[in-house]
Amino acid sequence: MQYSYVFIQGETSLPNLNNYLNVYDDLLCIGNYDNYEEALNKILERKPNLVFFQVSNKIPLSFISELLEYVDKLPYFIVLSENTDLAYSCIKKGVADYLTTPLSEIEIRKSYLKFKKKNASLEKKIICIKSNGDYNFIEVNTIVYLKADNNTTDFYLKNGKIITAFKTLKCFEESLPFYFFRIHNSFIVNSNYVSRINLGKSKCYLSNNEIIVSFSRTYKENIETIISKIAN
Repeated sequence: MQYSYVFIQGETSLPNLNNYLNVYDDLLCIGNYDNYEEALNKILERKPNLVFFQVSNKIPLSFISELLEYVDKLPYFIVLSENTDLAYSCIKKGVADYLTTPLSEIEIRKSYLKFKKKNASLEKKIICIKSNGDYNFIEVNTIVYLKADNNTTDFYLKNGKIITAFKTLKCFEESLPFYFFRIHNSFIVNSNYVSRINLGKSKCYLSNNEIIVSFSRTYKENIETIISKIAN
């Protein structure tokens, strides 16, 4: 299983963090933010499994309190700080782990393994697709891509089957796991099936190049994230 994470960066650079995390193939960075509003917006939008939070004057610990106003459950927060002064406050706010800087490889490894252990019970996610009283329960990892068709959405599955749901693409966008990316007003793709991206032709190839869908510049950031995910 893959897990998504974001990094909320403070004033002090932590160059080793990415180096330490890049060795774990099941972790995917979906954002690096040093702006309060942008960090809050992206966490609410992308719903990462894990957040590395370097507390700073720009983004103080109260950021977590505001986030709790909009979510039922916090992502797995790992706070990074120069000292232990905020440790008690972090525990009260539901922070999962607390690391002091400078970071060491062994501390990151232990924190990663604790996160994995806590999330070991996560099951394959199932999505319910309703169509004229017919309920289809589909494992999300079998969905190759979704295509909008006016007020309906077509699900293209790994086995070649197409299932139509009488809901818009937008209705499904927020309920899909982090590895699904909207790349066009009409398409959401499962990045695990992406086999090629042609930037010049704005084409995304799926399932060993058997399927070709278009992407638009509006979703350039998502395309860059997919490329980074596959390249690394």
